[in-house]
This record gives sequence, C-alpha cells and structure tokens, in this order.
Amino acid sequence: MKLKKDVLQKITNEILVSCQAYDENPHASVEAMVTMAVAGKMGGCVGFRANSPEYVKAIRKAVGEEYVIIGIWKQHIPGNDVYITTNMDAVRELVAAGSDIIALDCTERLNVYGHKGVELISQIQKEFPNVVIMADCSNIGEAKIAKEHDADIVACTMSGYTEYTKERFELGVDLEMISAMRELKDVHVLAEGRIWTREDCVAAFKAGAMTCVIGTAITSPWMITKRFVEAKNELFK
Repeated sequence: MKLKKDVLQKITNEILVSCQAYDENPHASVEAMVTMAVAGKMGGCVGFRANSPEYVKAIRKAVGEEYVIIGIWKQHIPGNDVYITTNMDAVRELVAAGSDIIALDCTERLNVYGHKGVELISQIQKEFPNVVIMADCSNIGEAKIAKEHDADIVACTMSGYTEYTKERFELGVDLEMISAMRELKDVHVLAEGRIWTREDCVAAFKAGAMTCVIGTAITSPWMITKRFVEAKNELFK
C-alpha cells in the first residue's frame, strides 16, 4: 500500500476523474466505467473516484498500481440521505479492492446508524494508518470539523447537495468554499462538484484547490449532449 504522503504528493496540482454512472445513464456498467478510466489515463489524469468495491477493483486492474483511487460506497437506505461510506465494513472492502483514499460523507447529518461520518475517521486511522481519509463536506463549518478530526483531505463535494446548502447548487463549483478551506492550513483541499469546463477547473485551482475531481463533464456523454441541446433551445426559443 502507498504511504499517505506519497498519495497526497501524487495528486497535488492534478486532476482525477470520477468514474461513476447511475440510473438512466447508458454507461452505468463496470465495463463502461473501466473504459472511461482508461480514457482518463490516456488524457493525463493521475487517478479516479469510484463507487463500490466492484468498480474499484475493476478500475485498479485496468489502470495499474501507479494511479490513485478514491473509493466510496454509496449504500442508499430509505429515509436517510447519508449514504457515502457509512460504516467500517464498507471501508474494509474498499481498501481490500485497492482504494488509496477513502471518502466519507462528513456533513453534519446523522447516518442510518445515528452517527456522523467524522466519527469513522479515528477508526479508519487505527485500522488502516496508511489510507488517506477524505471528508466530503457541504460547507466550511463541516470542513473545519473534519480537519479537527484529522481528515487528510477536505472537499466541497457535498456543497449544494444538502438541504441547508441547496441554494449554492446554481452557483456552480463552490469557489467561496474552496477559498475558505485553503485558509484552514495543513490539510489537503480538493475541489469536486459541478466542474463543467476548463475554466471552472482553473478557477478552482486559483481559489486554492490542490486537486480537482471531475465527473459528469468527462464521463457522462448524455449529460454533455443535454447541455448543448439546452443551450441551443435557449437560443431558438
């Protein structure tokens, strides 16, 4: 397993591709996401974010050990909105599948077990001291708490996706939150969420991001097409 410092150095000033697809997306399969990962590798990214041990294992096999993988496991529980890597069993399977980084929902919401995601951090550190821990947060307050719990990475992944931050969704990539996270010092700042263009990516780095994770804008051709069609419709309406 890679050392924490080597993983963080590897992803600094770099781009990772989130290889996830769900529901109506015609690319919602392991094979399609492995193809996306290989394409990302050819394009020059240094790693990937993948959902579930199955996807992590398949992508790891396809790209090799050199690349960094952020592992998550979205396990949707009816009646609870917290579903990103909520228990140690999920963490163990993701690590066994080849994850270098484990991302957790570190919002202020309680998961189905009645706990907050930050409470898993110390357990992961004890069992897997070389695994990098990433906190998916929705505001700067949550990022501060995650840092206090010794998360290695804080990210704006959930900004706009919690009930109390939904007004930020239309703003695009949350540059304000990225800038505020960079002020925390001594923690790796990662930008993720609504990075649609090269300009968005550059703006995120300028705001203080040390890594950018890009998903839909790269791996969802149907959504990319939809955005072009919507722009055309706006012109001709």
